[in-house]
Amino acid sequence: MVTNSFIKVWVIMAKNSLQNKLLSPSSSIIFILGKLFNYAFSVLIIYSIFNQVSTIKNFTSPQAIIITLTFSLIDSIIQFLFRSLYTFRPVLLKGDFDLDLLKPLPSFFQPLLSGPDFLDVPMIFLQIIALIYFLIKFSLVPSVGNLFLFLLIGTNGIILAFSLHLAIASFSILTTEIDSLVMIYRSLGRAAIVPTDIYNNFFRIILSYVIPITVIFTLPAKAVLNILTPGGITYSFAFTILFLLLSLYFWKYSLKHYSSASS
Repeated sequence: MVTNSFIKVWVIMAKNSLQNKLLSPSSSIIFILGKLFNYAFSVLIIYSIFNQVSTIKNFTSPQAIIITLTFSLIDSIIQFLFRSLYTFRPVLLKGDFDLDLLKPLPSFFQPLLSGPDFLDVPMIFLQIIALIYFLIKFSLVPSVGNLFLFLLIGTNGIILAFSLHLAIASFSILTTEIDSLVMIYRSLGRAAIVPTDIYNNFFRIILSYVIPITVIFTLPAKAVLNILTPGGITYSFAFTILFLLLSLYFWKYSLKHYSSASS
């Protein structure tokens, strides 16, 4: 019952967000075209790099392209779901978050889930089609089991992304600073456009354990390519559970130290 009510509220918020986007169709079209250009350019860069050598760290050119396509797909889904985090700071400064805390919704609904970005939806469909096309083209079509594992690891990665966004929102409550943290996440996230295995040990540790970009983006791609090890699967779920619990604890801590606009 609670879940149904939550979904109904999310749908209402999603409709409002979509209506706002439709108020300026020209800017929305330019935004979509920009994302399309960036998507195509990213694939072209990876293809050009790997076309010069046969393999890099045992990854072939087709595998690298699939990893890039998977990264873009998961990144678009995350942006669609959690885009409202980017506008959370003004909500805090104006004091509107006080009213949100009074609503019978999870306290993290406003900062994370209140404004899905429908401009990412066309790209999501395009990226799914492109991923299927290149999997067939490169004869890398996953088995049913690998496809299920991909969906499972991908969902796990999105949950971890939720945890990471929640941690950023918690920092924002304590400091009212959010833009720089989001920029750090976005910058490090771009590192996963190529297999994170190719980086040196220090940077790979950061991407795997500090800002868990590897779990969010690379491991789902390895699952669809059938190169994910049992250790990687265990690490993926264990790290997500731990990070989620820590993020929820940090969120509760930040709410206890939240100074409302009326204080």
